[in-house]
Amino acid sequence: MTNETFNYFDLPIGESPEPTPVSEQRRALARELLAISEQLVRLDADEAALAAYTEQARALREQLEGHGHRSMRDILGRLISGQGSRQDALDMAEFEILSGPASPLSPPMTLWLDGDTVHGSATFGRVFMGPPGKVHGGVLALALDMLMAKTQDFVTGLGMTGTLNIRYLAPTPLNTEIRFEARLNRLEGRKLFVEAKVFAGDTQTVEATGIWISAQGDYRLRDHFAHLGAARQPA
Repeated sequence: MTNETFNYFDLPIGESPEPTPVSEQRRALARELLAISEQLVRLDADEAALAAYTEQARALREQLEGHGHRSMRDILGRLISGQGSRQDALDMAEFEILSGPASPLSPPMTLWLDGDTVHGSATFGRVFMGPPGKVHGGVLALALDMLMAKTQDFVTGLGMTGTLNIRYLAPTPLNTEIRFEARLNRLEGRKLFVEAKVFAGDTQTVEATGIWISAQGDYRLRDHFAHLGAARQPA
């Protein structure tokens, strides 16, 4: 295991390798910080209690500031050369907004491939609220951007969001498991066309389409997804 290496271009989008002991503790800390953020929403505490909590939070922040940060430049350098460690690979995925299990800004949202579909799942708490009791539409837009970008796991190359079009069909509730689905529609040179849906129970709440633009030449299906060949050409 000590000789295991990772390549940036082989890392699945929005998924982490098995965690190291350090990453397990980072995840645990992130869960506590997210839980604290949830408790702060409309917290019914008096001024003295809030002042005491602020001092405790300040003390923790000052302790954290006593530690350095791993160099992203060095991490990327090793991963791009195919010599990244497991911790390097984890550092690339663990702190992704919404999907990173070590990010206190993440529910977390889980992403995975199943056949020709990208699936996602998340339960959004109070900190993600827009209208009362509902998930903010901008949070759902971010979730869809991440979900749809993962269709690039089907292809060679990696790119960025070109366009993202969203239609909100119904409110999406908080504290409910929300399901996401995305499919690669077609490829046109450097463009990857994607469609996606969001569900709360059996109710579809959002639909979306988007285009991703490759930064590395034309997109091509990976060999083990050749059965999706119908997506190579425009309909």
